Amino acid sequence: MSGRRKKIHFDQTQNERGRLDSTYSELGKILRDNDYDVEPYTEFMILAKNLKDTDVLVLACPNSSKIRPPEIDVLKKYVNNGGSLLLLSLSGGDRGLMNNLSQLSEEFGITFDNTAVKDERNNAGLPTMPIISDLVAHPITEDVNDLLIPSSCSLVVTGKAQTLARTSEMAEPAKAPIVAIAESGKGRVMCVGSYEIFRRGGGLKHKGNKTFAQNAFQWLSGEFQLTKPSSVVKEQAKEEAAEKAAQTHAEAALSAEFEQTLRRLVNAVFDLQKDISKISTKVENVEGNIELLRDQFQDFAEKTQEQLGVMIPAKQFKTADENKTADIEADVKSLKKEIKSVEQLKDHVEQRHSSGTMPKETYTEQIEKLDARIKSIQKKIEKKEKELEFLKSED
Repeated sequence: MSGRRKKIHFDQTQNERGRLDSTYSELGKILRDNDYDVEPYTEFMILAKNLKDTDVLVLACPNSSKIRPPEIDVLKKYVNNGGSLLLLSLSGGDRGLMNNLSQLSEEFGITFDNTAVKDERNNAGLPTMPIISDLVAHPITEDVNDLLIPSSCSLVVTGKAQTLARTSEMAEPAKAPIVAIAESGKGRVMCVGSYEIFRRGGGLKHKGNKTFAQNAFQWLSGEFQLTKPSSVVKEQAKEEAAEKAAQTHAEAALSAEFEQTLRRLVNAVFDLQKDISKISTKVENVEGNIELLRDQFQDFAEKTQEQLGVMIPAKQFKTADENKTADIEADVKSLKKEIKSVEQLKDHVEQRHSSGTMPKETYTEQIEKLDARIKSIQKKIEKKEKELEFLKSED
């Protein structure tokens, strides 16, 4: 697979909650900025021929959808032949989401448990937003001090599968796996208890999660070779020493001819920058002309309609305001989904209090936080809707 950019597909055939066009848009940008080709997978069903050039396939929390047995067979062979899977669930596991993700992951020694992880002490404001600091040394956890994994289920890890992150001793369930990896054949698999770990405005607000995301996809795509945790630091030190030695040798051997070649290369880069600047100016001029032509066509269409009664579609292109309107409408839709999620969490807290499993003091504190969160989101929605009204009144 050398000589080309690594390709990551985010499956959309199983009604996943993690989607590149909304909840995972920030993750998609991070990956593209790191030179990955990132695309949605929309070809129903999942077939081997469609995964031919896919380095990593992500199934980010299938919702009320089950992977068919032939698709599971395809994905098992895909991994054994060198592909990688990233599987993410949510609080409640397969039963809560009405999916069968564990039927796939169990082939690699990992299953998603029917649990809801809570930590009353180590959290980001709510027990269902635990901060996970019990991490195993591995290339995936390098430079990561802790993780925010909201609304997660725990995992069951068996066989040769390896746990990378566990809940704390004070959590419920305690010391339970929440992130795990496995190797099968030539490929790799990673399972996380919650897709929220990479959600825009959710887990990705946490610094450690962004570093973790980059490390995870480097490992899944084969850029990190699997190393025993105890030897990771030694291997890194050896690589650094080798790089320094090579650099010193190269500097000592640098000739006048090489320096001259380097100067020519620098000059060529400067010339290229000048050409890019000229092209950018031309592009701006073209964009201005397009906008002018669009306005002229709009006037022509309106006059023709008035004089001849002929209907001509006046708006052939989306304006900047129309694009902005679409973005705001998408934001409003996302915020409304977030309110539903918080309301569901509030219902869960109400049920725990009603059943007597939650003290009144804890219940009151959590309800106040959730109500404040809902009120904050509603204000954002009202602000967005006012912007929409203003943009539509301008049309």
